[in-house]
Amino acid sequence: MSSDKREKLLEINNLTTCFDTDNGKITAIEDISFDLYKGESLGILGESGCGKSVTALSMMGLLPEGVGYVENGEIIFNGENLLNLSNKQLRSYRGNKMSMIFQEPMTSLNTVFKVKKQL
Repeated sequence: MSSDKREKLLEINNLTTCFDTDNGKITAIEDISFDLYKGESLGILGESGCGKSVTALSMMGLLPEGVGYVENGEIIFNGENLLNLSNKQLRSYRGNKMSMIFQEPMTSLNTVFKVKKQL
């Protein structure tokens, strides 16, 4: 039994995200899992095209509608599976409880303010 008293903020379990294309289904990310605890930071690194953005878009519920979808897994944020929320409920999370910085930070961040304040 673990004596870990840290508070789990985000739990990704066996996440698989796919896209329907003219050439059939494409699996963009397959069976990824990780945890993020309160007070920690998480950086997702990898080669171009490896699924970093798709992972973040899946967590935020921002996959292109009718094309991208989570085929399997769980996205647990503060104890709630985000995949069970309606679009309206999920919108209330974005910006207030969770956000992402896109790959080009100069278009996402205001250089006048410290990064910590913006996050």
